[in-house]
Amino acid sequence: MQNKRIVFAGGTDWSVDFLEAIVKEGFNVVGVLTLPDSPKDRGLKVAENIIKSEGDKLKIPVFQPRKLNNLDFLREFKKIKPDMVVAVAYGKLFPRKMLSIPPLGFVNFHPSLLPKLRGPSPIMGAILEGFTETGVSIIKLGEGMDDGQILVQKSRAIDPRETNATLTRKLVNLGKRILPKILKKYINGEIVLSPQPKEGVTVCGMVKKEDGRVDWQNETAEQIDRKIRALNPQFKTFTFLERNNQKKRVNILDSFGVFAEGGFDLSPGQYKLSQDKLAVGTSKNTLLINKIQLEGKKAVFPDEFIWGYGKGRFLS
Repeated sequence: MQNKRIVFAGGTDWSVDFLEAIVKEGFNVVGVLTLPDSPKDRGLKVAENIIKSEGDKLKIPVFQPRKLNNLDFLREFKKIKPDMVVAVAYGKLFPRKMLSIPPLGFVNFHPSLLPKLRGPSPIMGAILEGFTETGVSIIKLGEGMDDGQILVQKSRAIDPRETNATLTRKLVNLGKRILPKILKKYINGEIVLSPQPKEGVTVCGMVKKEDGRVDWQNETAEQIDRKIRALNPQFKTFTFLERNNQKKRVNILDSFGVFAEGGFDLSPGQYKLSQDKLAVGTSKNTLLINKIQLEGKKAVFPDEFIWGYGKGRFLS
């Protein structure tokens, strides 16, 4: 195992958990591949790349190419003679030239039960789609997006009030526990690869900030509740409040769930206080909100929001 030269490729903050796990298990990581440093937020300060920082701490060479097919980078990549690349949420497709270099190929961790939810946002996608179960897949990458042969899969239940943060942690903990064991078996030739089923393929696209806008007229309370849990805190779920001829953005930070029709007489976007929750009408059923934030203001609970903005209506 220690004779095999491994390059680790990761692009999210939680990718570093997997780098730490395989280094701790004694794998010979000879290079770390991560994304270029980029400006953060409006201040345009360069964001700390936690994967780069971990590579530097471990005294492992770090590569941050802007383009993977860049000839200078490919020459450097070949020089370190990798036997295998272990990829965890790197965020870009690897070109054919690169895939052909390591003899053992690219082994990839993906947080879904492939072929469901191929693509860049499988954890958000599982919540948005209302799945009751998801899981992790470890595959040998092919040339397409997440279409490689399967080394192993493990499933996990999705709790009814699961959020992006809680489900990410659940799947990361599962993945970093099994990845080192699977890599050992793969290196020793003890795993029979299985092709992904051709049926049941689904793809989740890249989630953007604007996807967080709520459409009270056309989305149901259940769909909006899923959106709040799936996007926050990475993205804000938001709507707009029109008041005194001004339109202000309102972020919905936390929801309590869905109340079925009956007991509320609210049209889409109309809201009122119900006990300590903000009840809002949707295209079907009523959404109950726990915490809300008007742009430029601090987050407040529904009774505080009602005290300042009374009964009103959100715009779709």
